Amino acid sequence: MSVFNLDTLLLLPFAAALAMAFMNDRGARTFGVVFTFVQTVLAGYLASGNIPLETLAVKRLWIPQMGLSWSLGLDGANLWLVALTPLLTGLALLTVSERTERIAFYSANLMLLNAMLSGLFLAQNLGLFYVFFEGMLIPGALLVAGWSVKNGRETAVRFLLFTLVGSLPMLLGVLVLAFAGWGTDGTPNLDFTNLVGLPRATQLFLFIPFALAFLVKMPVFPLHGWLPPLYRNAPASTVAVVAAMMSKAGAYGLLKVGLTVFPLAMVEYLNILGTLAVISLLYGAYAALGSDSLREVLAFSSLSHMAMIALGIVTLTEAGTAGSVLQMAGHALATGGLFLAVALMEKRGMPDELRRFGGMANLTPKFTVLVLFLVLASLGQPGLGSFPGELLILTGVYDGYPVIAVLACLGIILAAAYMLRWYQTIFTGDLGTFRPPSDLRGRELAVLLVPVALSLVMGLAPSIFLQPIQAWVAGVL
Repeated sequence: MSVFNLDTLLLLPFAAALAMAFMNDRGARTFGVVFTFVQTVLAGYLASGNIPLETLAVKRLWIPQMGLSWSLGLDGANLWLVALTPLLTGLALLTVSERTERIAFYSANLMLLNAMLSGLFLAQNLGLFYVFFEGMLIPGALLVAGWSVKNGRETAVRFLLFTLVGSLPMLLGVLVLAFAGWGTDGTPNLDFTNLVGLPRATQLFLFIPFALAFLVKMPVFPLHGWLPPLYRNAPASTVAVVAAMMSKAGAYGLLKVGLTVFPLAMVEYLNILGTLAVISLLYGAYAALGSDSLREVLAFSSLSHMAMIALGIVTLTEAGTAGSVLQMAGHALATGGLFLAVALMEKRGMPDELRRFGGMANLTPKFTVLVLFLVLASLGQPGLGSFPGELLILTGVYDGYPVIAVLACLGIILAAAYMLRWYQTIFTGDLGTFRPPSDLRGRELAVLLVPVALSLVMGLAPSIFLQPIQAWVAGVL
């Protein structure tokens, strides 16, 4: 067996996180950046198509009495999420300010979050999926509590309360499935492939706690109470990973678990899920339009865009579902890139009040151009990463629900209003009271060039990304 396999891809970041916790500050961050680059290259190699995805599957018994197996796999649903997670983690590490306290421990927690997210996306066993789904709360809460700009402990407690209340019922659902004897020989077996074809009544009952956990994690209105304070208070480098990848944990769960284990329940609750998605989409757009906080605009923008992804999933059409999977990657690059930009601005003493900005285009032309690309990518500009995904989602929604498609388009129009207002307030007009000391240079340019370049590739050649996605979607719908 080759050393370049899914075990390597998953276990090495755990080992790296442990090693980084005992390094000095500069060494830990440098090691983390190099390691995430290696992890990204390995993920890219495994996803390159040179190796059939089905041959990469790993399965070992772990706790057979509970149906738990160490079951990992790559498919069209998780392929790009697995590749983007270490990449964006590495870019986030590059934006960490030298003034940050205990950089080594901070960097180790970011690496541990990367490992947990990678495990979640790779898991092909529902019990293993739950372990990583809950495990990511540990580094997430530590990062928020230990390094937030303000109210760190309160923000972390709020985050934990929302996510634990949402996901503990999911644990009961996992236990019911584990001990109900749906294995082929009557023993517990929580592999996704084994849970296909559950009785309708079981699906309708058990889907509710799973859906609650996923909707809280995304989040959608009215389960979003943890999002504004976390996005406003946590370090911007942490928020970049949370907004880009952790938010996808809920969407991926709704996609993978919903369509694989609970397809009949997805059909039954389609109207409820679709209504929540539309309300969340419009609410997020409206809240972003009225905010004067630089971070809050991006927070509510992310809420609205995640609702668009959820809407595509619950259409249960090939176009809408494939569009949602592609849009997860497009949103990760655009929103993650914007929060990386915020992190670079914070290193220059950036305030959070939009009214203090203005005229930065004259002082930071390189930064201005790169942020413009990321803003346009977030808006779904043709030729950039979010456009093909949003187009497919709207196509899928319009096929069955033309009125909802119109409302979704209204959300896109509002997005143009609040994102262009955000951009213009910061970069155009008269100079504000905040004057950055310098433009981007060196590695800072690379931090923003990477998501911009990948967004261009995704926008101009979407078929590269869509081919494995469509193959997976065709197999589950």
